[in-house]
Amino acid sequence: MITESIEEYLEAIFRLREQGEAATTTSVAKELKVAPASATQMLKKLAKQGYLKYTPYHGVTLTPKGEKIGKKILRKHRVMQKFLNTMGLPKSRVHKNACELEHHISDDLEQAIYQRVESERPLPPGIPRDVTPITSLLDGRKGIISHISGGRGASQRLADLGLTPGTEVMVVKSAIFHGPLMVRVRGTTLAIGRGLASKIFVRTR
Repeated sequence: MITESIEEYLEAIFRLREQGEAATTTSVAKELKVAPASATQMLKKLAKQGYLKYTPYHGVTLTPKGEKIGKKILRKHRVMQKFLNTMGLPKSRVHKNACELEHHISDDLEQAIYQRVESERPLPPGIPRDVTPITSLLDGRKGIISHISGGRGASQRLADLGLTPGTEVMVVKSAIFHGPLMVRVRGTTLAIGRGLASKIFVRTR
């Protein structure tokens, strides 16, 4: 059984790695605000359960099994933070509540909340309200490119990739809030940086 404590540890290790920091007993204990001895005990337990590889004095690395869970929980935390920020809560409460909620929302609810948060972001000048940013689409959803924002430079870079108004595009995989957006256009799968992808607005079918 995957407990909240297990999820917290795997999330912390994944977060440290994402930040380019070594996941040592000390750094994990600091991240989770627990005693190093408690962290050591838990890391050994997680290693026995196949979530990570633990080498004394050399830190830990997540196995594919552990990485999948750590990444998922961190993503849910960020989605809930974004959502709670729209409610005007103090930052201290936003983080605390996101930490609690990340363990209890389903994957479907997470995706629905993410889509709502992304679709409600203010639109750039000149973009009609009946279009949707491609970054808000769920995996597997299609749309027809309606508008490109950001000026001539962004339009040219996207045109070079085949992403022009009137073109059908499908989101293959969206790394929520971080990393590139994987899209399929004109029979080719492309990885587009999130900043550039945010310039694309579509009409969905």
